[in-house]
Amino acid sequence: MISWTSDDSFTISDIEYVCRPTTGRFPSTPDQFCLLKARWQVEWYAQLLSELVPRTLVEVGMYDGASMALCEEVAHPHKLVGIDRRESPSTALNEFIEGRGLHASVRPFYDVDQTDAGRLDEILETEFGDHPLDLVVDDASHLLDATRVTFNNVYPRLRPGGLYVIEDWPMHRLPEKSPPLTYLLFELILACSDAPGVVSDVSVNRNYVSITRGSTDLDARTFDLSQRYGPRARLIAQKFL
Repeated sequence: MISWTSDDSFTISDIEYVCRPTTGRFPSTPDQFCLLKARWQVEWYAQLLSELVPRTLVEVGMYDGASMALCEEVAHPHKLVGIDRRESPSTALNEFIEGRGLHASVRPFYDVDQTDAGRLDEILETEFGDHPLDLVVDDASHLLDATRVTFNNVYPRLRPGGLYVIEDWPMHRLPEKSPPLTYLLFELILACSDAPGVVSDVSVNRNYVSITRGSTDLDARTFDLSQRYGPRARLIAQKFL
C-alpha cells in the first residue's frame, strides 16, 4: 500500500507523505502531508497497524494531521480519535476527512491538554462509551509527568491484549532538569514483572515502547501505575525515580 518514491517520501492513494522528523518541516496540504517520522519509523508503524488491524484507536498528539491520515489509510479503523493541544484545527486533515466522508470515523479534537484527565475522559466516553480500545499512541509532549497522567487515564480503556505505544521515549531535547521518559519505562518493566495481569509485556526499540495490556479489570477513575508493582519493586523505584 505504501509506495516509496524517494528515501523520505511515499504515496498512498493520491496523497504524498514527506518524512520530516526533525528539520525542513512545512505546512501540510490535502495532497501533501508533512510527517514527523523517519522512514524506518513509518515502516515500523505501518507494520504494526497491518498486524494489529486496530478497529478503535486513539492518537494523543496529532501535529498537522499526517499520522492520522496515514493511520486511516493503512488500518481503516472503525473509529480513530485524535487529541492535540493546538488551538487551530489542521486544514489539511479537515479536508482529508471531508473529501473522504470520514466525519463519523476520524474525529480530531483540538485545544486539549494531555494532562486534562477530565477532558480526556469526556472525549473517550462520548466517542467510545464502554467499547474498549485496540491501540493508543502517545506522541504528544514526551514529558514524564504529562505522559504518566495520560497513561493512567487511558490505559485502562484498552482491551486485554491491546497495545499502548509511547513514541520518542529517548527524547534528547528535553527542557532543562526535566526527568526523562526512561523513568516511566522502568516503572512499566516493574509492573510487567509484578503485575502481568495489568502489563503483560513491554517491548522497547530505539524510538517506541509498546505496552501490552493484561487481562485484569482496571478502573480508569482510580488506576495508578505506581500502585501496580509490589513493595520490593517499589523500594527499587524509589531509589531511582
